[in-house]
Amino acid sequence: MTLFCILCCLISSAFSLQQDVSINFKGDVKLSLPVHVMKIKPPRAITGTSFKSPLEVFAKIEGCYGLGSGQNHFIKDSQWEQQAALFNATYKKYLDGDWEEEPHSLATFHFLLPSCITTVPTEVKMPSGVPCVLGVHWTGRHNFFLYSLNKTLKDKLDPEGVWPCAAPIAVSQLSDCGSYLVLACEDGVLTLWDLAEGFPLGVVDLPEGCSCQSIHFLKYFLVHEGRNVYPEGPVKSQMACAVLCTDASLHLVTARGAQGPAVSVLVERPVKHPEEAVCAVAPVPTLPGTVLTFSRAGAVHLLDVTHLHIVCAFELPRPYRLAEPRRPLFVASRHHPYLLLRGQMDQDHEGTGSDDAQSSVFYFHFESYPLLERISRSCKISQADLDAACFPQALPLEKRCENFLRKRFQKLENKVKEQEHWTRLRRYSLLLQKEAIKK
Repeated sequence: MTLFCILCCLISSAFSLQQDVSINFKGDVKLSLPVHVMKIKPPRAITGTSFKSPLEVFAKIEGCYGLGSGQNHFIKDSQWEQQAALFNATYKKYLDGDWEEEPHSLATFHFLLPSCITTVPTEVKMPSGVPCVLGVHWTGRHNFFLYSLNKTLKDKLDPEGVWPCAAPIAVSQLSDCGSYLVLACEDGVLTLWDLAEGFPLGVVDLPEGCSCQSIHFLKYFLVHEGRNVYPEGPVKSQMACAVLCTDASLHLVTARGAQGPAVSVLVERPVKHPEEAVCAVAPVPTLPGTVLTFSRAGAVHLLDVTHLHIVCAFELPRPYRLAEPRRPLFVASRHHPYLLLRGQMDQDHEGTGSDDAQSSVFYFHFESYPLLERISRSCKISQADLDAACFPQALPLEKRCENFLRKRFQKLENKVKEQEHWTRLRRYSLLLQKEAIKK
């Protein structure tokens, strides 16, 4: 493989870069000043309710969409006290020890595009490709909050929606296209969401003892005649991602429509050789079905996630080695077949040259290696070559429009029926309250 060494001085902090840095600007670019949109604070801890009866709950809550979401509830203070006493009695021997102070809560947020879940009011006109909802979750919290960006500082800042989880959310990741969202909880459960279509693709439980460390989306690919290929046509409700766990094991999670998700082990946790543990992962968009793995020893491998074998390894020329293997600095281009790696000269050879020569960037071109050249140049397949069972024929435009309108009308009718039912329930609650006061 042809290797070109580009000597340059880099910043001291090493972090992963997974986007293409070759961007061409045409004309003058003018950036507007930042505008303060909203200030979001972590929600308060759930406490006992002041409602005396379920009738007051139904009478004072305006809509049915927030009930049962973890925010509107009917739990008294005495019930919380009983649960706390039971917990303290059960785990008394663990609670008596000295515990460190809990760290501050950190927020993780994602900008979500308009979809079936993140709808935009009809009176609001927004250009295509502009986010309309901010998704936020805090460390140690169970809920994922959705805040509308179509608000001003004077508006009441309440979440548009709340997605509760059974355990605290540890990691969340949004795909580059903005169509898929993965929420990974601390108990090893992953929830896969299809934001574009408006439904969850499923729930995946990682093996026992595995907790998610990072999630990396792969461009969806198919296996055709023993090789990985990208379909040329549009792909809906089909996703794949690589999940790196805290025990250095690597898993592949795939989901497709209503078939349900599946999880498979790509790299097992090393037991005999800890230096082979995977500490960083990155997908390679120009090579379908492949990911880069970085080990603690500084080894860089290209892994085929379908056939579970190492395609090749990327080695730096002596006396260079990978700088900070636990936090490598690299760039895997999205549109071009190349890889950039930052290398650092060994300590035995340091001091012989300038600082610029001790830190270098190495350029790997995939198409200069015969095996990777075949994969890179034949990575797409047309619709005509796909099997009809794997990729059914598209419906005519009239039929697709008819199905789309039918689904939209069904959703609208269901919302109207729910609101009417909720209005009748509120009126009935107020009537019962008045009768109770008269008695």
